[in-house]
Amino acid sequence: MSSLRQLRRQLAALTDPRTLHDLHNLAGRDIAGLVQAGFVGEHDPNGDPWLRSKAAKREGRKTLRDTGALQDGIRWKADSRAVVIFTTGKANRYAAVHQYGSRGRAQPRRSNGRFRSRKSTAKLKRSVSLTYLSGLPKRQFLPEGEIPLPYERKLSDTFRAYFKERFG
Repeated sequence: MSSLRQLRRQLAALTDPRTLHDLHNLAGRDIAGLVQAGFVGEHDPNGDPWLRSKAAKREGRKTLRDTGALQDGIRWKADSRAVVIFTTGKANRYAAVHQYGSRGRAQPRRSNGRFRSRKSTAKLKRSVSLTYLSGLPKRQFLPEGEIPLPYERKLSDTFRAYFKERFG
């Protein structure tokens, strides 16, 4: 009978907000570490390598590491309801462009070589020279949708160790 009481206590502890908070904190720590490892290894959450940037080739450095602001701007926050991974500071400006990529576009230019706004171009009654600006390829650094296999393995190991420590 005592083992049944112990099992009931353990099951009740699983729904305790403190347990959920602990698990979300562990998940946030592990996910942030895996995202950092992705920057170091220059690969997405599934382990597929990023397409190397032209600037990285030209300057002999790593992709997405010009100033390091994007990598340094990765943060996480956890409570009993969820864990949220997000970017902060200067990284917010261009995180989405690297996460999802961007399409190329034709941009009108003035005669002095400066870019012209689309609004001012629409007012003109003559043709305008266009410059094609290529888009950026997708270089995903945060997981989306289904949990990638490397993340799933790491979280399973961490949660297993937590439950073993907490419940024996």
